[in-house]
Amino acid sequence: MNVYSRIFVTAKKHGMSIKELARKAQIGENSIYRWKTIKPSTQSLTKVARQLHVSTDYLLGQEESSNKKDCLDIADKNAQLLYEGQHVPEKYVNMLRFIMEEDRAEKTKTSKN
Repeated sequence: MNVYSRIFVTAKKHGMSIKELARKAQIGENSIYRWKTIKPSTQSLTKVARQLHVSTDYLLGQEESSNKKDCLDIADKNAQLLYEGQHVPEKYVNMLRFIMEEDRAEKTKTSKN
């Protein structure tokens, strides 16, 4: 599978068209289509990989798994959580933070007793 094919398949899994992906990655609208025949720039490929939550190695075919296992700290106010490729609304992120803080407080209280 070539770079374009991997991008196409991965974008489809995220419910995105190639044009939508290019827009979100802030690259030229037809850039990705040209990758059928030419090699992408490292900078553009990195932007696309970030949008698809995969490594550039995966898109280049140097790694078979598209599962990028990054750690994300939900306490980080700048972190954007995803669920099945869709952004989690801020109200739910805040609920998760609240639950985690309550859990930590409960554990701290229990360990002091």
